[in-house]
Amino acid sequence: MTEPGTCPDREIIRQTVLDYIKGLENSDFDAVADLFTDDAFYSHPPYDPDSPKRAEVKGREALRALLKGRRGSRRWHHEIQSLFVADDRCLIEGIVREFEDGPIRSSFAGSGTFDGEGRISRWVAYRSVPAIGESLD
Repeated sequence: MTEPGTCPDREIIRQTVLDYIKGLENSDFDAVADLFTDDAFYSHPPYDPDSPKRAEVKGREALRALLKGRRGSRRWHHEIQSLFVADDRCLIEGIVREFEDGPIRSSFAGSGTFDGEGRISRWVAYRSVPAIGESLD
């Protein structure tokens, strides 16, 4: 086990983020939840567009239940436009399409904090609808 406060390798964080995105796209919520620490904090825009509350949980098992119960399967495809890693944190930005090469659904951004083993201890996601830049068309 890695000592607390030790930063994981940047490539480990980058791969964890890519595995998180891939797991969401494949609706493999067990694999997604396993990327998080036992006590992780997770905050995401509402899965129900009529809900004013963000989807937020504390803990890996609560995240697993949230993803299976409220997010559910979606064919969305994430295109990462930037992924920046420094120390034990990352920032990610991109667009979401209905499906690969499909119409753009929204833009997204997220920030993550990672433990010494590269597991996500905090994830906060944001969404923009319409997608950023679409008003220029």
